Amino acid sequence: MLRHGLRQAMAQQPPLSLVGEASTGELAVKLALELKPDVIVMDIHLPDMNGLQATRRILGDLPATKIIIFSSDAARSLVDEALRAGACGYVSKTGAVEELLRAIDLVMAGKLYLSPDVSAGILENYRKGLADGQAPTKPFLSEREKQVLRLVADGRRNKEIASELNIGIKSVETYRSRLTKKLGYSSQAELVRYAVREGIAEP
Repeated sequence: MLRHGLRQAMAQQPPLSLVGEASTGELAVKLALELKPDVIVMDIHLPDMNGLQATRRILGDLPATKIIIFSSDAARSLVDEALRAGACGYVSKTGAVEELLRAIDLVMAGKLYLSPDVSAGILENYRKGLADGQAPTKPFLSEREKQVLRLVADGRRNKEIASELNIGIKSVETYRSRLTKKLGYSSQAELVRYAVREGIAEP
Protein backbone atom coordinates (compact mmCIF):
# COMPACT_ATOMS: atom_id res chain seq x y z
CA MET A 1 0.00 0.00 0.00
CA LEU A 2 2.83 2.37 0.87
CA ARG A 3 4.70 1.69 -2.39
CA HIS A 4 1.46 2.17 -4.34
CA GLY A 5 0.94 5.58 -2.74
CA LEU A 6 4.53 6.65 -3.43
CA ARG A 7 4.30 5.40 -7.00
CA GLN A 8 1.23 7.54 -7.62
CA ALA A 9 2.82 10.60 -6.03
CA MET A 10 5.97 10.27 -8.12
CA ALA A 11 3.95 9.77 -11.30
CA GLN A 12 2.62 13.29 -10.81
CA GLN A 13 6.14 14.74 -10.76
CA PRO A 14 7.29 15.06 -14.42
CA PRO A 15 11.04 15.17 -13.65
CA LEU A 16 10.81 11.84 -11.82
CA SER A 17 10.68 8.45 -13.49
CA LEU A 18 10.10 5.34 -11.37
CA VAL A 19 12.26 2.59 -12.87
CA GLY A 20 11.68 -0.19 -10.36
CA GLU A 21 10.52 -1.24 -6.91
CA ALA A 22 11.38 -4.08 -4.57
CA SER A 23 9.81 -5.72 -1.53
CA THR A 24 13.05 -7.26 -0.18
CA GLY A 25 16.65 -6.18 0.32
CA GLU A 26 18.06 -8.82 -2.03
CA LEU A 27 15.73 -7.73 -4.81
CA ALA A 28 16.59 -4.09 -4.13
CA VAL A 29 20.31 -4.83 -4.54
CA LYS A 30 19.70 -6.90 -7.68
CA LEU A 31 17.54 -4.23 -9.34
CA ALA A 32 19.90 -1.43 -8.35
CA LEU A 33 22.84 -3.14 -10.05
CA GLU A 34 20.74 -3.81 -13.15
CA LEU A 35 18.98 -0.44 -13.46
CA LYS A 36 21.62 1.88 -11.93
CA PRO A 37 19.07 4.45 -10.68
CA ASP A 38 20.00 8.02 -9.75
CA VAL A 39 18.23 7.78 -6.40
CA ILE A 40 16.83 4.99 -4.23
CA VAL A 41 14.24 5.35 -1.47
CA MET A 42 15.12 2.62 1.03
CA ASP A 43 13.18 1.32 4.04
CA ILE A 44 15.16 -0.01 7.01
CA HIS A 45 12.99 -2.90 8.14
CA LEU A 46 12.87 -5.37 5.25
CA PRO A 47 11.81 -9.05 5.36
CA ASP A 48 15.23 -10.51 4.56
CA MET A 49 17.84 -7.97 5.63
CA ASN A 50 18.36 -4.58 7.20
CA GLY A 51 17.91 -1.77 4.67
CA LEU A 52 21.23 -0.33 5.81
CA GLN A 53 22.97 -3.57 4.81
CA ALA A 54 21.37 -3.26 1.38
CA THR A 55 22.51 0.37 1.25
CA ARG A 56 26.14 -0.60 1.90
CA ARG A 57 26.05 -3.33 -0.75
CA ILE A 58 24.56 -1.01 -3.36
CA LEU A 59 26.94 1.88 -2.67
CA GLY A 60 29.88 -0.51 -2.73
CA ASP A 61 29.24 -1.00 -6.45
CA LEU A 62 27.34 2.21 -7.29
CA PRO A 63 28.90 4.99 -5.18
CA ALA A 64 27.29 7.73 -7.29
CA THR A 65 23.76 6.52 -6.48
CA LYS A 66 21.91 8.62 -3.91
CA ILE A 67 20.07 6.66 -1.22
CA ILE A 68 17.39 8.15 1.01
CA ILE A 69 16.32 6.17 4.07
CA PHE A 70 12.53 6.29 4.46
CA SER A 71 11.54 4.91 7.85
CA SER A 72 9.15 5.31 10.76
CA ASP A 73 12.07 4.59 13.12
CA ALA A 74 14.06 7.76 13.79
CA ALA A 75 16.29 6.38 16.55
CA ARG A 76 19.58 8.30 16.70
CA SER A 77 21.61 5.08 16.43
CA LEU A 78 19.86 4.21 13.15
CA VAL A 79 20.35 7.71 11.75
CA ASP A 80 24.07 7.58 12.62
CA GLU A 81 24.41 4.14 11.04
CA ALA A 82 22.56 5.31 7.92
CA LEU A 83 24.95 8.23 7.48
CA ARG A 84 27.93 5.95 8.06
CA ALA A 85 26.54 3.59 5.40
CA GLY A 86 26.56 6.47 2.92
CA ALA A 87 22.88 7.49 2.84
CA CYS A 88 22.27 11.05 1.66
CA GLY A 89 18.97 11.52 3.44
CA TYR A 90 16.77 10.25 6.24
CA VAL A 91 13.04 10.92 5.91
CA SER A 92 10.43 10.03 8.51
CA LYS A 93 7.33 8.21 7.33
CA THR A 94 5.29 10.41 9.66
CA GLY A 95 5.84 13.35 7.29
CA ALA A 96 3.92 14.22 4.13
CA VAL A 97 4.78 12.74 0.75
CA GLU A 98 5.82 16.25 -0.34
CA GLU A 99 8.70 16.06 2.14
CA LEU A 100 10.07 12.94 0.47
CA LEU A 101 9.82 14.59 -2.94
CA ARG A 102 11.65 17.63 -1.60
CA ALA A 103 14.32 15.34 -0.12
CA ILE A 104 14.81 13.70 -3.53
CA ASP A 105 15.32 17.11 -5.16
CA LEU A 106 17.85 18.16 -2.53
CA VAL A 107 19.97 15.00 -2.53
CA MET A 108 20.04 15.03 -6.33
CA ALA A 109 21.44 18.56 -6.02
CA GLY A 110 24.26 17.14 -3.90
CA LYS A 111 22.86 18.08 -0.48
CA LEU A 112 22.05 16.09 2.65
CA TYR A 113 18.45 15.98 3.88
CA LEU A 114 17.19 15.02 7.33
CA SER A 115 13.57 15.24 8.44
CA PRO A 116 12.96 18.00 11.02
CA ASP A 117 12.33 15.50 13.83
CA VAL A 118 15.52 13.63 12.93
CA SER A 119 17.72 16.72 12.68
CA ALA A 120 16.24 18.14 15.89
CA GLY A 121 17.47 15.12 17.82
CA ILE A 122 20.94 15.37 16.30
CA LEU A 123 21.19 19.10 17.07
CA GLU A 124 20.03 18.52 20.64
CA ASN A 125 22.70 15.85 21.16
CA TYR A 126 25.29 18.18 19.64
CA ARG A 127 24.18 21.01 21.95
CA LYS A 128 24.48 18.74 24.99
CA GLY A 129 27.91 17.64 23.83
CA LEU A 130 29.08 21.25 23.65
CA ALA A 131 27.62 21.96 27.08
CA ASP A 132 29.48 18.94 28.49
CA GLY A 133 32.70 20.01 26.83
CA GLN A 134 32.81 17.05 24.47
CA ALA A 135 34.68 17.31 21.17
CA PRO A 136 32.56 17.54 17.98
CA THR A 137 31.82 14.22 16.33
CA LYS A 138 34.19 13.33 13.52
CA PRO A 139 32.79 12.83 10.01
CA PHE A 140 31.69 9.27 9.32
CA LEU A 141 33.85 7.56 6.67
CA SER A 142 32.93 4.21 5.17
CA GLU A 143 35.61 1.53 4.83
CA ARG A 144 35.81 2.16 1.08
CA GLU A 145 36.19 5.91 1.66
CA LYS A 146 39.03 5.19 4.09
CA GLN A 147 40.68 2.93 1.50
CA VAL A 148 40.48 5.67 -1.12
CA LEU A 149 41.76 8.30 1.32
CA ARG A 150 44.67 6.03 2.29
CA LEU A 151 45.68 5.64 -1.36
CA VAL A 152 45.25 9.36 -2.03
CA ALA A 153 47.55 10.08 0.91
CA ASP A 154 50.00 7.58 -0.58
CA GLY A 155 50.16 9.74 -3.71
CA ARG A 156 48.26 7.37 -5.98
CA ARG A 157 46.47 8.75 -9.04
CA ASN A 158 42.83 8.01 -9.77
CA LYS A 159 43.73 5.35 -12.36
CA GLU A 160 46.04 3.61 -9.89
CA ILE A 161 43.42 3.74 -7.13
CA ALA A 162 40.80 2.29 -9.49
CA SER A 163 43.12 -0.57 -10.39
CA GLU A 164 44.07 -1.22 -6.75
CA LEU A 165 40.45 -1.36 -5.54
CA ASN A 166 39.07 -2.94 -8.71
CA ILE A 167 36.54 -0.15 -9.29
CA GLY A 168 35.95 2.35 -12.12
CA ILE A 169 37.77 5.67 -12.38
CA LYS A 170 34.41 7.50 -12.13
CA SER A 171 33.77 5.70 -8.85
CA VAL A 172 37.13 6.92 -7.55
CA GLU A 173 36.23 10.47 -8.57
CA THR A 174 32.92 10.14 -6.75
CA TYR A 175 34.62 8.90 -3.57
CA ARG A 176 37.15 11.74 -3.72
CA SER A 177 34.38 14.28 -4.17
CA ARG A 178 32.49 12.78 -1.23
CA LEU A 179 35.61 12.91 0.95
CA THR A 180 36.12 16.56 0.05
CA LYS A 181 32.55 17.40 1.10
CA LYS A 182 32.60 15.35 4.29
CA LEU A 183 35.98 16.58 5.52
CA GLY A 184 35.73 20.13 4.21
CA TYR A 185 39.16 19.96 2.56
CA SER A 186 39.70 20.88 -1.08
CA SER A 187 43.41 20.21 -1.57
CA GLN A 188 45.27 16.91 -1.62
CA ALA A 189 47.73 18.22 0.96
CA GLU A 190 44.88 18.80 3.42
CA LEU A 191 43.49 15.33 2.77
CA VAL A 192 46.93 13.83 3.37
CA ARG A 193 47.33 15.71 6.66
CA TYR A 194 43.91 14.55 7.81
CA ALA A 195 44.62 10.91 6.88
CA VAL A 196 47.91 10.95 8.79
CA ARG A 197 46.43 12.74 11.81
CA GLU A 198 43.60 10.21 12.08
CA GLY A 199 45.87 7.20 11.63
CA ILE A 200 44.31 6.26 8.28
CA ALA A 201 47.64 6.63 6.45
CA GLU A 202 51.28 6.33 7.45
CA PRO A 203 53.18 9.63 7.93
